[in-house]
Amino acid sequence: MKEPNAFGKILRKMRVDSTEVLGTMAKRLEISSAYLSSIESGEKPIPCGLVDNIVEKYGLSEEQRQALVKAEAESKGVVDVDLGENKNSDAGVETAVLFARDFSRLTDEQLLKLKSLLERFEKEAMKDSRRNDE
Repeated sequence: MKEPNAFGKILRKMRVDSTEVLGTMAKRLEISSAYLSSIESGEKPIPCGLVDNIVEKYGLSEEQRQALVKAEAESKGVVDVDLGENKNSDAGVETAVLFARDFSRLTDEQLLKLKSLLERFEKEAMKDSRRNDE
């Protein structure tokens, strides 16, 4: 038997905190009780779109959604990248593919440097966005 993963633990806690039995939550999410149980226990993979479905059906905040997304990524070992407006940009697609392909080769030190750099880019983008709104 597999150990429950981060996503399964959050899902079970949500269910218990909202005093729902497995069948009630499964019906609400439009999946079978057996499948929901398997997701909670880490036996079955997290289906695509489940996070969005949970957020919608339970009216979760952006912070709660981010926690689910993070737990899903930890559990799957995979992160989806929304290219947004860059989906038609060769540079955007190539950069995302290059980043994904070589990500597993990065050391912890390189990951921390990259995280810091991306955080700076995000702050700059927010400043630029605010300037454009003025």
